Amino acid sequence: MVSYKKYTYLIGALGFGLFFPCIQNFGLGKISPGKYIIFLLLMILSELQTIKINNSHFSMDFCFAYSSIFIFGPVPTALMKVLSTLICQIYYKIKNICDDHAARIIFKTGQYMISFFCAAGLYSFIKSSCVWEYPFYEIMLQSVAILVYFLLNNLLLQCFLALKYNKNVFGNVLELLLLDFSTYLMAVPFGVTTVIMHNNNGFPQALLVLAVYLAVVYIYILYIDVKSANRELTALYNMSVTITSTLDVDMVMDIVLSSVQSIVPWDTACLYVYQNGWLVPAIYEGYSNEDFNKLKLKQSQKESGFSLFKEGKIINNCHKDHRLKELYFCSDDTKSIMVVPLVTNKELIGGIVITSYKDNIYNQKHLTLLSILASQAAVALKNAQLFDETAKLAISDGLTGLYNHMYLYSELERQMEDAKTTGGIFSLIIIDVDYFKTYNDMYGHITGDTILKNLADILKKNVRDKDTLGRYGGEEFAIILPGIQPFEAMKIAERIRKVVESTPLARVGNKNIFITISAGIASYPTDAVSIEDLVNKADKAMIFGAKQKGRNKVVMFRPNMNVEN
Repeated sequence: MVSYKKYTYLIGALGFGLFFPCIQNFGLGKISPGKYIIFLLLMILSELQTIKINNSHFSMDFCFAYSSIFIFGPVPTALMKVLSTLICQIYYKIKNICDDHAARIIFKTGQYMISFFCAAGLYSFIKSSCVWEYPFYEIMLQSVAILVYFLLNNLLLQCFLALKYNKNVFGNVLELLLLDFSTYLMAVPFGVTTVIMHNNNGFPQALLVLAVYLAVVYIYILYIDVKSANRELTALYNMSVTITSTLDVDMVMDIVLSSVQSIVPWDTACLYVYQNGWLVPAIYEGYSNEDFNKLKLKQSQKESGFSLFKEGKIINNCHKDHRLKELYFCSDDTKSIMVVPLVTNKELIGGIVITSYKDNIYNQKHLTLLSILASQAAVALKNAQLFDETAKLAISDGLTGLYNHMYLYSELERQMEDAKTTGGIFSLIIIDVDYFKTYNDMYGHITGDTILKNLADILKKNVRDKDTLGRYGGEEFAIILPGIQPFEAMKIAERIRKVVESTPLARVGNKNIFITISAGIASYPTDAVSIEDLVNKADKAMIFGAKQKGRNKVVMFRPNMNVEN
């Protein structure tokens, strides 16, 4: 594959290579130094007045290029464009607006010459080969030449961007072509008018037309800026309305990241949340590293970039500082970074990091907009987190952190509905600590609580993520096993029993405290027809099967168990 640098120099070489044959073909033209310098200055002015739409820049200098061809000739026009590009790039370098100035000059010069001389050559060839008697034919010929210039110019540019940023930029090429074409619709009529005024009334009147054109361009740029500001403010308003309508943490973060895309350009974006002294990637886009979600930011690690979250910050030219390139959230092609913290009541709860492969792309306006968004997002995220914590407390056991009795029954209802719909099966294990009252009386309730908490930890480690584990009540626990047959549940419960039996769950003085458990198993729809029936039969299997047979056992419910219903 051709590299970005090779492509740049190839286009430059082809452009300059066409320049000399075109001198022989078109001649040097007639240059009036005074008029030429005035035209050059106006072309520079128009090239600096770029229109920025959706993170793309569109030059408005085609009006000068078009009119210059008919006033000075193709070769002087090409030379004028080269000088204009060179002067503009020097200006950008002084202002530090972009990097790799030499490569840009080479590419832009070659790009223009290739597009210009191909279009001019096609126009000259067709016009010299055919007899044109009607003005309509001239209009059609010029339209074709302009279209060739337009398409070739954009094709070369899109290839340049694709190679430079190493990503597909052709996805929105139709949208970009339409936006660029709109600038031509404005430039061409003024260019034609300029040529007519020059031929009929002289150079001063042509300058008057160009002055009007520059004024129109300036007004159009103001209109685009106002439209862009309106879009950004609308995005902020829509986010504030949408984000306050939900208390779901994941949805809040998704809305925030989507809103960022509407107001600030980026190639990678990440929303971090603060957890136990770490900033953890919660939701992100644009990162190719599959392990990015594991790259947590710690305050004591300089390479993590945690210190950047103290206040809103813009960092340009970061690719020139190896220390910044080592930051976890910087990819190899990152050139600009913007970081804003998520703060509510002076408490850091997260942050937003966006990066771009383009240099000097972020400004104070971007930082202000993102800071406003971050302040709203921080309040919404904090409210959602508080709601989530409250909701978890409502379904959690305060001692063990497991699900409580109420949630276990709601999960049993859900599993039963799923089993009825899909024809599936699930099993229920009820576990009871043997002689737990004796441990409480002998060692005290604090030791008893320690036993229950450590038992809960063992149970967590021995079930699947999709299983539901909860404290049924007192010293009883329940495990719901979706898709597990009774005999499989028997094996799981027996494995847990052996682990519990051999693991000390508390320590009093120098003495380790060991316990045993009894467990009963029942399955739906094998053993029961309702939730109450399922719980009752698992409970009976535990009480009358395991407890009455000496405890420290696992018993599966059987229809012929000798118990009273």
